[in-house]
Amino acid sequence: MHGSAEQVRDRGDLMQGLLAAAKAVAGAVHWVLGLAMLAIVAINVANATGRYLLGFSMTGADEVMVYTMVWMVMAGAVLSLASRDHISINLVPSYATGRTRHLLNGIHDLAALFSCALATYASWGFVTRIAAIGPRSMGLGLPMVIPHAALLIGFAALTLTALALLLRDADAWSRNAPDSEANR
Repeated sequence: MHGSAEQVRDRGDLMQGLLAAAKAVAGAVHWVLGLAMLAIVAINVANATGRYLLGFSMTGADEVMVYTMVWMVMAGAVLSLASRDHISINLVPSYATGRTRHLLNGIHDLAALFSCALATYASWGFVTRIAAIGPRSMGLGLPMVIPHAALLIGFAALTLTALALLLRDADAWSRNAPDSEANR
């Protein structure tokens, strides 16, 4: 039995280490998203100033802002899912305790995993077709596969995040971990 308790503790330590690494990455991504938002605002101010006060507009500024926002939304969705800050129906899990709470979170994780995996599959098909056709944006001449890849990469990251959450919740359920681990 001593080996079993040690294995559970080691597994918990591994999960804590992975959680700390994920939080560090999430913090860095938050900063990048904040800087990207500031860049979008700066581009918008410069473009509006040029257009309405100086009589010129920056070619492709609108494209850069929109495409950046799409990438930002997908990155934000991953962060939101990972921290469980997304819109969800969590009335029952919020009142559940112990293994029941971990089980309900696991069911949510499974739903996210399957829906995001399906969206990843559909996005892959679309992006490969766009890449084969080779269209370019009208303002910058940017290959359209770049903005469309945001959905593919975003949904793939959401799928992996949902899988990680499912594994974490399954581990917490198997260890009968405290409720405080349910929403970290």
